[in-house]
Amino acid sequence: MPAIIRSMEISGYAIKQCIAEGGMAAAYLAEQTSLGRMVVLKVLGISINDSSLALRRFMNEGQLLAALRHPNVITIYDIGTASNFVYISMEYVAGGDLKQRLSDGPLAPAQALHVLEGIAQGLDAAHAEGIIHRDVKPGNVLFHTDGTPLLSDFGIAKSLYRDADLTTTGVFLGSPNYMAPEQAEPGEIDLRADIYALGVILYEMLTGQKPYIADSVIDVIHMHKKAPIPRLPTALMPLQDFLELMLAKHRNDRFRNVAALLDYLQRLERNGVLAALSPTTAPTPQKAAYGSATRLEWTPRRSRFAPYTLYGLLGAMVVGYSALFLIEAKIAAPTRAEQPGEASQFDSARAALASPQPVLADPAASVDTHEVIAALLWLGRNSVNQQRLTAPPTESAYYYFSRVLQLDPANQEAHAGIREIAKSYALLAQGAITHGNHDQARAYVAIGRQLDPSNEALEVISELAKPSELGLWATLRTWWRER
Repeated sequence: MPAIIRSMEISGYAIKQCIAEGGMAAAYLAEQTSLGRMVVLKVLGISINDSSLALRRFMNEGQLLAALRHPNVITIYDIGTASNFVYISMEYVAGGDLKQRLSDGPLAPAQALHVLEGIAQGLDAAHAEGIIHRDVKPGNVLFHTDGTPLLSDFGIAKSLYRDADLTTTGVFLGSPNYMAPEQAEPGEIDLRADIYALGVILYEMLTGQKPYIADSVIDVIHMHKKAPIPRLPTALMPLQDFLELMLAKHRNDRFRNVAALLDYLQRLERNGVLAALSPTTAPTPQKAAYGSATRLEWTPRRSRFAPYTLYGLLGAMVVGYSALFLIEAKIAAPTRAEQPGEASQFDSARAALASPQPVLADPAASVDTHEVIAALLWLGRNSVNQQRLTAPPTESAYYYFSRVLQLDPANQEAHAGIREIAKSYALLAQGAITHGNHDQARAYVAIGRQLDPSNEALEVISELAKPSELGLWATLRTWWRER
């Protein structure tokens, strides 16, 4: 996140504090001075002149939200620019989110169904406008202080009437724990993907646990595709059929739309099924962790990959990481300046390199090649968005894209991903120069060049990062004269 955003000023708003910050955007609590109301300003850490996918998704979110007016959908007030950055002004709600509420354990059935109904009504309004959310999850469900749920974060939503898609063919979007099986495959996604996510959220609200639990993201994705639908505790079994109509593996077996889901829920209420559920039938978090769900008895099918292939892949990755992180450590170690209490990312990289490399628990239990590649590509892009570029060693964008290239050396999306990491290092180096930290900038440049020697921006920044007694602007003038 460029530092300029941390202290930027936006005309018409009095910024109070930063309330959230990710790899590509930050959210601020602010007062809209003309109306005296509190709002949330979501600011993208990329210039309005940038043509990146992140900017397109950000603008997409603003445009889609502007088309919606519903009590269960977050309201957008304005889209604008400040200091050459783009922002969205949206409704501020003070009741927290569903993820926070679930951290205290499962909800009572009546409360869970109330939340589900509100989210579903918001989705129904979005679907009526031809908008598929594609990332419905507890963190994107906010609450008014009166308990009314609102659906937010349409950053990767898709309009059926306008844009074909903001993704490259074969790359899936969403959060793995809440993704419909078809979201991990190439092809069109329709509104039934959102219905599947509602089913996952309902299960989690009722039991306190996600329906599929595994040691790796890839296995979670595969379980969504292949594992049996988990069973609810005995006291909640009257809702099992309802749940299965949302969590069906094939979308044709799910509710055809949210209106049908809401109608089914209303019929359960009319027939007295909901009233028969005890307010205390929700299990405790400890019991819900395992319960009787079939997910725990499922084991991934054996792959056609031989174990030695995966061990060879792991060995190749260790060699690649060693070269990359040794360069990073050599450049950064003598000169890295830190704020008090700040953990150096270069030190973290060295620590990761020195720690024992993880060993795959069961190489033969891996999934098929195309499923692995699809999952790794998503993980790589997600890591770039969260600025996990080359660290941690086995949870970084470089790791995921490099694994793809081990499986498919000609994979263009993985090659593009590596170049995107280099671009990110160029941005980091530029920010370091702006703040006078030339040593850190040179470290970023060195890593970026290792990843993409042809990156012209890194060449320019390398010149600017050279030690100089002239100062930044004099260095710029000198560089332009020499060009």
